[in-house]
Amino acid sequence: MRTSRPTDPSVDSTGEFPLAPAEYIFYLLFQAARQRDLYFTRTAGASGLTLQHWRTLAVIRRIENCSMKDLALYAAIDRTTLTRVVDHLVAQGLVERWSPARDRRQVQVTLSAAGEAAFDGAVARLLRNNRAVLSGVDEASARMAARVLQQVIRNMMDDPLAAERLLAYGRPSRPS
Repeated sequence: MRTSRPTDPSVDSTGEFPLAPAEYIFYLLFQAARQRDLYFTRTAGASGLTLQHWRTLAVIRRIENCSMKDLALYAAIDRTTLTRVVDHLVAQGLVERWSPARDRRQVQVTLSAAGEAAFDGAVARLLRNNRAVLSGVDEASARMAARVLQQVIRNMMDDPLAAERLLAYGRPSRPS
């Protein structure tokens, strides 16, 4: 015989969502990121780029003379995997790796001409994909969602400057 369980505090009290909004947001974030990754993989076409390759190229393209430290931060790929990804992209001739004369211990990466071409082809496809998956979401809603996610990230990070750096994605941050 089942005994009655206490009320589950993670259930939405209004019944609109299967979980309370504070819990459901994180479930949805995880699912949205996972489904977008799968969508990218299905629609990558003949580019030959994996999602990790694409993310790596995109960060390097965004941040000229990108350090491996910045690459790890913005690509959200663990360092061991990232090193293998960069090695692969260097071997394919898409990325060039070098060390500045002032500090030979530091490793910088930049896109080669072939890497720029691969990026250009992939980014057009990615932008089309983004538009497709955001179909029915107006710009005001997308901006509101982005602002909410910015605040969530700020709340989770101990260092406010590191949070702003991450949110700026390689560009000088603007005051919020």
